[in-house]
Amino acid sequence: MSNGQELMRAHINDLLPPGALWRPEDDEGFDQLLDGMALDSDAVRVALAQLADIRNPLLTPILSDLEREYGILVDPRLTEETRRQRLNALVYNADSDGTEDDLETTLQDAGFDVFVHQNDPAVDPAIFLDQDFQMVAGGGNAYAGRSDAFASRIGGELLVNGDIFSTSPLYLVVANTIYAGDGSTAGEFDEMAIVPFEYEIPTDPDAWPFIFFVGGPATRDPGTGALTAIESAEIPNERQEEFKRTIMRYKPLHTWAGLIVTYV
Repeated sequence: MSNGQELMRAHINDLLPPGALWRPEDDEGFDQLLDGMALDSDAVRVALAQLADIRNPLLTPILSDLEREYGILVDPRLTEETRRQRLNALVYNADSDGTEDDLETTLQDAGFDVFVHQNDPAVDPAIFLDQDFQMVAGGGNAYAGRSDAFASRIGGELLVNGDIFSTSPLYLVVANTIYAGDGSTAGEFDEMAIVPFEYEIPTDPDAWPFIFFVGGPATRDPGTGALTAIESAEIPNERQEEFKRTIMRYKPLHTWAGLIVTYV
């Protein structure tokens, strides 16, 4: 008999009326009936005990379900302990103080190799967000046709309050591409294009201090302390949404995040 079953049997014994009639003999029918009741009661106790930790990333018995709720795509190479630690960093931070340093710790605890840089003293964010980051296959400043040609080119990104999308129709009939005889008419379309809204980089210097940067290591002017360069950090493409949601959840209020990252 397990400790839990023994505990429940003791509770049942305490509830029995006084008198010799209610003192079952060992291994007799009544004794076995009470053992069975204790076993069933212990199963309920265990289930209720698990409910207390259902939302705790470190103890939840439904880890996969909780990861799915928070949009985490599970890497099968990770141990369960690592998965729980990353989930815990995303959904709960008891020591959160709403600062850039706290956000950096949260992101790193979640497995993102990034740094958070305050724009202080403030410089124009366009210096970093308008630059181009190059991903190459094999390295070198290659051209198309060579093994080390550029795979893609990506710039900085402003993260404000989550993604905003607009739609526009993909017309079947457009200027200089008129199809006759197929029943098409001007203005006909069969699907919509989804276009993400892109925030413009503020040109007002008074707004620059409210933009911080998330990326790789940075260098600062030794005299003024102002940012002069920020390296691009690599983020797994499958964790892109998780990365952004973590920033949105923990970033300081009334601030914009300038992402100096490359999704790979």
